[in-house]
Amino acid sequence: MDPIKEVRNALVPHLKKLEDERVAIISDIDVDGLASAAILGHVLNNVGADFVLYFSPPANFEEVVSGIAPECDVLIAADLGSTGETAIHDAKSEGCRVIVVDHHQVLEDVRPDVFIHDTRLCAAELCYWATVDLHERDLRLIAAYAAFTDYAEEYSRVLREVLKMYDRRKVYTEASLLDYALIRMDGEYRQELALKLPETSVSELDEVYELARDAMAEEHEVLRRAREVAECLNEVVAYAIMDDVHPAMTGRVASHVAGVKRRPVGVCVRRGKISARVVEGEEIDVARAIRKAATEVGGKGGGHAPAAGGVVPESKVEEFLRLFGEEVKRQVESVRTRKS
Repeated sequence: MDPIKEVRNALVPHLKKLEDERVAIISDIDVDGLASAAILGHVLNNVGADFVLYFSPPANFEEVVSGIAPECDVLIAADLGSTGETAIHDAKSEGCRVIVVDHHQVLEDVRPDVFIHDTRLCAAELCYWATVDLHERDLRLIAAYAAFTDYAEEYSRVLREVLKMYDRRKVYTEASLLDYALIRMDGEYRQELALKLPETSVSELDEVYELARDAMAEEHEVLRRAREVAECLNEVVAYAIMDDVHPAMTGRVASHVAGVKRRPVGVCVRRGKISARVVEGEEIDVARAIRKAATEVGGKGGGHAPAAGGVVPESKVEEFLRLFGEEVKRQVESVRTRKS
């Protein structure tokens, strides 16, 4: 089934009604979240809606929503929400209508008023196609940045179209610059950038270059320290506990320690926040493993099969890692048994 056919202009009738509403957009802190906010902000400007942008990592989604839901009539969550059952319920109890545009696995009984969801496309591309008839500018390049940095190239029609218009070095370089710059970017500039992107080339944003350079230097040092503290949990999982690392670096650390320790799965733990990545083994589902292990220790988690995250009580990190390692090992053994 064509994912674009299912979502094309699905948000248009809802957004056209928002002229007199107070709207809050909340997105993830990565390029996919930024691009989603940029696309939605562009459209809401076009329909004359009064809106404010917020950004939050998935682990803080519930907390941020609790603070903004009483002040808005409509909450739009982009690249967030598929594991936000409590947050969505609480927002609706405040009289807030909730729209969710997301691509992560649905692991909870989430019931927003409008749900645009497909795991094959990144959230920004879902936002793009769900609002395409309301665009006054060509927003494909913005969505393509997100498809590339979120590893969603396989089904991305937007990225294919953009790579026919621009050399891939331009697209991938600009996307990577944004990806690094966001690590060092404060909330106010992140909001400004989301509103600028539909009208401004990345090449004109000097601060993006400066922030990206600083973030790359920081990453180099972080990965060096990750190699020093990395441990093998078992024959399939390597991990590093790095409580002082930037939240946006945890996925990079997880991938790095997996490669360094030659394990198919890597985990980074930061103050009870979990990031897991699969670098080898297409049938390993770390979202399911995190969800199961985190639930057993009073936490929660979700994401995609090859890349997922969660949050657990800091006092339960060791127990979580044990349970997570056992679950991933069971998955690997199950695949081997099935194939033998």
